[in-house]
Amino acid sequence: MVVGSLTAVTRLGALPLSSVAASPREVGDGKLWLLATSALIADRPWAASLLGFSIVGCAALAVFSVRAVVLVAATGHIGSTAAVYACIAAVRLVDPAAFASVLNLSDFGLSAMIAAWIGALARVHWQRRPTRGHRGLVVAGCLASAGIGIACRPDLTFLDSEHLVAFAIGVALAEAGFRRRVSAGTRRPAVPRAPGAAALGRR
Repeated sequence: MVVGSLTAVTRLGALPLSSVAASPREVGDGKLWLLATSALIADRPWAASLLGFSIVGCAALAVFSVRAVVLVAATGHIGSTAAVYACIAAVRLVDPAAFASVLNLSDFGLSAMIAAWIGALARVHWQRRPTRGHRGLVVAGCLASAGIGIACRPDLTFLDSEHLVAFAIGVALAEAGFRRRVSAGTRRPAVPRAPGAAALGRR
Protein backbone atom coordinates (compact mmCIF):
# COMPACT_ATOMS: atom_id res chain seq x y z
CA MET A 1 0.00 0.00 0.00
CA VAL A 2 2.86 2.39 0.81
CA VAL A 3 4.49 1.72 -2.55
CA GLY A 4 1.23 2.20 -4.43
CA SER A 5 0.43 5.43 -2.60
CA LEU A 6 3.86 6.97 -3.13
CA THR A 7 3.83 5.92 -6.77
CA ALA A 8 0.47 7.64 -7.28
CA VAL A 9 1.61 10.78 -5.45
CA THR A 10 4.74 11.15 -7.57
CA ARG A 11 2.89 10.38 -10.80
CA LEU A 12 0.36 13.10 -10.00
CA GLY A 13 3.17 15.56 -9.30
CA ALA A 14 2.23 16.13 -5.66
CA LEU A 15 5.67 14.92 -4.58
CA PRO A 16 8.78 15.81 -6.60
CA LEU A 17 10.48 12.65 -7.85
CA SER A 18 13.87 14.21 -7.14
CA SER A 19 13.09 14.26 -3.42
CA VAL A 20 12.80 10.47 -3.19
CA ALA A 21 14.68 9.02 -6.18
CA ALA A 22 18.39 8.26 -5.95
CA SER A 23 21.08 9.03 -8.50
CA PRO A 24 24.84 8.42 -8.41
CA ARG A 25 25.50 12.14 -8.01
CA GLU A 26 22.93 12.71 -5.26
CA VAL A 27 24.13 9.73 -3.22
CA GLY A 28 27.73 10.78 -3.83
CA ASP A 29 26.83 14.16 -2.36
CA GLY A 30 25.80 12.47 0.87
CA LYS A 31 22.04 12.00 0.42
CA LEU A 32 22.20 8.40 1.56
CA TRP A 33 18.53 8.24 2.58
CA LEU A 34 17.67 8.20 -1.11
CA LEU A 35 19.01 4.64 -1.25
CA ALA A 36 16.00 3.63 0.85
CA THR A 37 13.27 5.96 -0.42
CA SER A 38 14.01 5.10 -4.05
CA ALA A 39 12.70 1.58 -3.35
CA LEU A 40 9.22 2.86 -2.49
CA ILE A 41 8.19 4.08 -5.96
CA ALA A 42 7.31 1.90 -8.92
CA ASP A 43 9.13 2.75 -12.14
CA ARG A 44 7.43 2.74 -15.53
CA PRO A 45 5.48 0.83 -16.62
CA TRP A 46 4.12 1.27 -13.10
CA ALA A 47 1.19 -1.15 -13.42
CA ALA A 48 3.41 -4.03 -14.60
CA SER A 49 5.95 -3.16 -11.93
CA LEU A 50 3.37 -3.25 -9.13
CA LEU A 51 1.93 -6.50 -10.49
CA GLY A 52 5.35 -8.16 -10.65
CA PHE A 53 6.17 -6.92 -7.17
CA SER A 54 2.95 -8.43 -5.80
CA ILE A 55 3.35 -11.78 -7.55
CA VAL A 56 7.00 -12.36 -6.67
CA GLY A 57 6.50 -10.98 -3.16
CA CYS A 58 3.68 -13.46 -2.52
CA ALA A 59 5.84 -16.28 -3.88
CA ALA A 60 8.62 -15.28 -1.50
CA LEU A 61 6.20 -15.14 1.47
CA ALA A 62 5.08 -18.67 0.63
CA VAL A 63 8.65 -19.90 1.19
CA PHE A 64 10.24 -17.51 3.70
CA SER A 65 9.17 -15.67 6.82
CA VAL A 66 8.05 -12.05 6.62
CA ARG A 67 11.30 -10.99 8.28
CA ALA A 68 13.37 -12.87 5.71
CA VAL A 69 11.38 -11.44 2.81
CA VAL A 70 11.91 -7.89 4.09
CA LEU A 71 15.62 -8.56 4.70
CA VAL A 72 16.18 -9.90 1.19
CA ALA A 73 14.28 -7.00 -0.38
CA ALA A 74 16.07 -4.28 1.62
CA THR A 75 19.53 -5.79 1.24
CA GLY A 76 18.98 -6.51 -2.43
CA HIS A 77 17.87 -2.97 -3.23
CA ILE A 78 20.27 -0.98 -1.06
CA GLY A 79 23.21 -3.34 -1.48
CA SER A 80 22.97 -3.53 -5.25
CA THR A 81 22.55 0.23 -5.65
CA ALA A 82 25.47 0.99 -3.34
CA ALA A 83 27.68 -1.57 -5.11
CA VAL A 84 27.01 -0.17 -8.59
CA TYR A 85 27.44 3.42 -7.41
CA ALA A 86 30.73 2.48 -5.74
CA CYS A 87 31.88 0.91 -9.02
CA ILE A 88 31.02 4.11 -10.88
CA ALA A 89 32.87 6.22 -8.31
CA ALA A 90 35.94 3.99 -8.49
CA VAL A 91 36.10 4.17 -12.30
CA ARG A 92 35.65 7.94 -12.24
CA LEU A 93 38.71 8.26 -10.00
CA VAL A 94 40.70 7.02 -12.98
CA ASP A 95 38.59 8.60 -15.72
CA PRO A 96 36.51 11.58 -14.50
CA ALA A 97 34.47 11.54 -17.71
CA ALA A 98 33.32 7.95 -17.30
CA PHE A 99 29.61 7.24 -16.78
CA ALA A 100 28.73 10.91 -17.28
CA SER A 101 25.47 9.89 -18.96
CA VAL A 102 24.10 8.15 -15.84
CA LEU A 103 25.33 10.41 -13.05
CA ASN A 104 22.11 12.40 -12.84
CA LEU A 105 19.65 9.70 -13.88
CA SER A 106 16.79 9.14 -11.44
CA ASP A 107 17.32 5.62 -10.16
CA PHE A 108 14.27 4.17 -8.44
CA GLY A 109 11.83 1.30 -8.62
CA LEU A 110 10.88 -2.10 -7.27
CA SER A 111 12.86 -4.22 -9.69
CA ALA A 112 15.97 -4.70 -7.53
CA MET A 113 13.81 -6.07 -4.71
CA ILE A 114 12.05 -8.34 -7.18
CA ALA A 115 15.41 -9.54 -8.53
CA ALA A 116 16.65 -10.30 -5.00
CA TRP A 117 13.51 -12.33 -4.24
CA ILE A 118 13.89 -14.24 -7.48
CA GLY A 119 17.51 -15.00 -6.59
CA ALA A 120 16.53 -16.32 -3.15
CA LEU A 121 13.68 -18.41 -4.57
CA ALA A 122 15.91 -19.76 -7.33
CA ARG A 123 18.49 -20.87 -4.77
CA VAL A 124 15.87 -22.64 -2.66
CA HIS A 125 14.34 -24.50 -5.59
CA TRP A 126 17.78 -25.32 -6.99
CA GLN A 127 18.64 -27.08 -3.73
CA ARG A 128 15.26 -28.64 -3.18
CA ARG A 129 15.37 -31.11 -6.08
CA PRO A 130 18.83 -31.71 -7.61
CA THR A 131 17.63 -33.19 -10.90
CA ARG A 132 18.60 -31.87 -14.31
CA GLY A 133 15.00 -31.28 -15.35
CA HIS A 134 14.05 -29.40 -12.20
CA ARG A 135 17.15 -27.22 -12.27
CA GLY A 136 16.55 -26.55 -15.94
CA LEU A 137 13.14 -25.17 -14.99
CA VAL A 138 14.76 -22.93 -12.39
CA VAL A 139 17.15 -21.52 -14.99
CA ALA A 140 14.32 -21.09 -17.49
CA GLY A 141 12.25 -19.25 -14.91
CA CYS A 142 15.09 -16.85 -14.14
CA LEU A 143 15.70 -16.19 -17.84
CA ALA A 144 11.98 -15.65 -18.43
CA SER A 145 11.88 -13.14 -15.58
CA ALA A 146 14.83 -11.28 -17.07
CA GLY A 147 13.15 -11.31 -20.47
CA ILE A 148 9.96 -9.81 -19.06
CA GLY A 149 11.97 -7.09 -17.35
CA ILE A 150 13.84 -6.20 -20.53
CA ALA A 151 10.61 -6.21 -22.54
CA CYS A 152 9.09 -3.72 -20.10
CA ARG A 153 12.20 -1.54 -19.98
CA PRO A 154 14.35 -2.04 -23.11
CA ASP A 155 16.27 1.23 -22.62
CA LEU A 156 18.95 -0.24 -20.38
CA THR A 157 21.87 1.67 -18.87
CA PHE A 158 24.79 0.67 -16.67
CA LEU A 159 22.58 1.32 -13.64
CA ASP A 160 20.49 -1.70 -14.65
CA SER A 161 23.40 -3.93 -13.65
CA GLU A 162 21.95 -3.44 -10.15
CA HIS A 163 19.49 -6.20 -11.00
CA LEU A 164 22.27 -8.75 -11.50
CA VAL A 165 23.85 -7.71 -8.20
CA ALA A 166 20.48 -7.87 -6.43
CA PHE A 167 19.87 -11.36 -7.83
CA ALA A 168 23.28 -12.48 -6.55
CA ILE A 169 22.52 -10.97 -3.13
CA GLY A 170 19.27 -12.95 -2.98
CA VAL A 171 21.12 -16.15 -3.86
CA ALA A 172 23.79 -15.44 -1.23
CA LEU A 173 21.28 -14.70 1.52
CA ALA A 174 19.31 -17.86 0.77
CA GLU A 175 22.52 -19.89 0.83
CA ALA A 176 23.74 -18.35 4.08
CA GLY A 177 20.56 -17.96 6.08
CA PHE A 178 17.86 -20.32 4.86
CA ARG A 179 19.72 -23.60 4.25
CA ARG A 180 18.47 -25.19 7.47
CA ARG A 181 14.87 -24.30 6.68
CA VAL A 182 15.12 -25.68 3.15
CA SER A 183 16.69 -28.91 4.40
CA ALA A 184 13.95 -29.30 7.00
CA GLY A 185 11.29 -28.78 4.36
CA THR A 186 12.69 -31.47 2.09
CA ARG A 187 13.68 -34.06 4.69
CA ARG A 188 11.79 -37.32 4.35
CA PRO A 189 9.54 -38.19 7.28
CA ALA A 190 10.90 -40.86 9.57
CA VAL A 191 9.44 -44.32 9.00
CA PRO A 192 8.05 -45.74 12.24
CA ARG A 193 9.84 -48.87 13.36
CA ALA A 194 8.17 -51.97 14.66
CA PRO A 195 8.55 -52.55 18.41
CA GLY A 196 10.82 -55.50 17.84
CA ALA A 197 13.05 -53.55 15.49
CA ALA A 198 14.29 -51.32 18.30
CA ALA A 199 15.26 -54.36 20.32
CA LEU A 200 17.04 -55.88 17.33
CA GLY A 201 18.92 -52.65 16.79
CA ARG A 202 20.30 -52.81 20.31
CA ARG A 203 21.73 -56.30 19.88
